Amino acid sequence: MNSIPEEARRGRTINVRVGWRVVVGLMVSGASLYIAIHNLQPRDVWLAFRQAQYLWIVPAVALYLLALVARTARWQTLLSSERHIPLHELLPTMAMGRGANNVYPFRTGEIVRVLLLRRRNAVSAAAGLASILVERVFDGLTMILFLILAALIGGIPVYLRYILWAAVAVFGAALALVYAIVLWPSLVEHVAEWLIARLVPHRFRLQLYGITVRFIRGFASIRSVGKLTLVLGASLAVWAAETLSYRLLMNSFGFGLNFHHLLLMSGAANLGTALPSGPGNLGTFDAPSILVLTRVGVPQNTAISYQTLLHAVLWCTETLAGLWFMWRGGLRKADLDQTLAATGSSQPARDQDGADVRSTSAGSARPRH
Repeated sequence: MNSIPEEARRGRTINVRVGWRVVVGLMVSGASLYIAIHNLQPRDVWLAFRQAQYLWIVPAVALYLLALVARTARWQTLLSSERHIPLHELLPTMAMGRGANNVYPFRTGEIVRVLLLRRRNAVSAAAGLASILVERVFDGLTMILFLILAALIGGIPVYLRYILWAAVAVFGAALALVYAIVLWPSLVEHVAEWLIARLVPHRFRLQLYGITVRFIRGFASIRSVGKLTLVLGASLAVWAAETLSYRLLMNSFGFGLNFHHLLLMSGAANLGTALPSGPGNLGTFDAPSILVLTRVGVPQNTAISYQTLLHAVLWCTETLAGLWFMWRGGLRKADLDQTLAATGSSQPARDQDGADVRSTSAGSARPRH
């Protein structure tokens, strides 16, 4: 007789799964923070904060919220073939998902978004996951375009070249896969079946093939090259607004960057968040930004002070927006915890088409803000 209750075994499984993700994320965040602030002079940082002009937070937050609305409009475009969802209905889901990213590790907020989308708007998990993958790919592509534009304007420093080439390889391959699925879904499905049959152990083949097929079919709502091109334009608008909000907040500390350096800072900082990290991309968003700022002549303690304020403002804006919509919708954090636990149990949550919500990685590559 098994003396361990079934629910206890499930809970222990969830804790193990969450535990290793937390450990890996915190290790990466810790290493990044050490790189960013190991020469920190607390007295100088405190002085920079005392002399800062905090009124610049207001227009920076306003611009960032505008970018959040633009993100939601982009997501609405990706989901439009699956179901038309009014912008005012989709915005709370976007805000709650992004707020959850600041509380849970490994970008678990993306899974929260999929679950809320299914619950609130009856959109399948497969379609929701496909739309978020496309978002992440185009976010990364936009950051690459920022760095390429910076290279054309004033060159790209040696310390960023390897980051650029690695990002081109990763996001270029992802973009090619997205377009292949959109243009030739049957061919991609046959190739996936062939690879699974030859590379995957027999006992895992059926489950993996089912997940792959559901994922590919989730792109049915995005099968338009014109729609993907529109998404690219929207991504450029989103990131232009967010980068401008970064620039506005620099005025709080009495410095500014030219267009070339601003593109370098934004591109490097947001590509850094493709790494696994703790909640809110702690460290992985900050270290590349501080590195670029100090290399272009900003004093290190000023750069650290600025980056601390920037991250705090973005974190608070996203988290408070998410909490506001949770309160309006009658949701509690305990409700999200319970829903996420269900997806990690031995009886995974599935939607109408049987898509397993766990079939995507919560740590998918994605620029931070």
